[in-house]
Amino acid sequence: MGLIIGPTPWWQANIVSVCPEGTYLPDGSRIICKSGGTAWIIAPACTQVGSTWNGTTNTQVGNKCCVCDWSSLCSRLISCGFNPCDWFVPSASQLQNPGFNCRATWDSFSPANYWSSTECNAGCAYLVSYNAGNAFATTKTGGGCVRAFRCVTY
Repeated sequence: MGLIIGPTPWWQANIVSVCPEGTYLPDGSRIICKSGGTAWIIAPACTQVGSTWNGTTNTQVGNKCCVCDWSSLCSRLISCGFNPCDWFVPSASQLQNPGFNCRATWDSFSPANYWSSTECNAGCAYLVSYNAGNAFATTKTGGGCVRAFRCVTY
């Protein structure tokens, strides 16, 4: 039997729609929040990396949500058997809610700061403190954790 990677009708109909928040899915990811027909899923703790904000200076201000733009996270997802195209780095507001607000349903989380995909400008991006839940702007060369999310509708 082959490994099924990514959201499929199997995920939606047979797992995500009937399982409560906090449920581990067969690939090790976890449902952290369900609302309005959307399930927020976090990648397993083994995929979390410490990183600077993409390690580069980016000239496009906005959200940089594609995991493939975060080389260390992309590599970690691949090494753990995940397709990076199925995941995204959440924006600052998504890291606060449902991320921070639903952190009790994560498999584990760091009390450190998590990078969001939201830029302030070419040299600055937002981190979210998992001690307090607040977002704050800082230089992209600072340290923080990065964790991938995905959303599945059911």
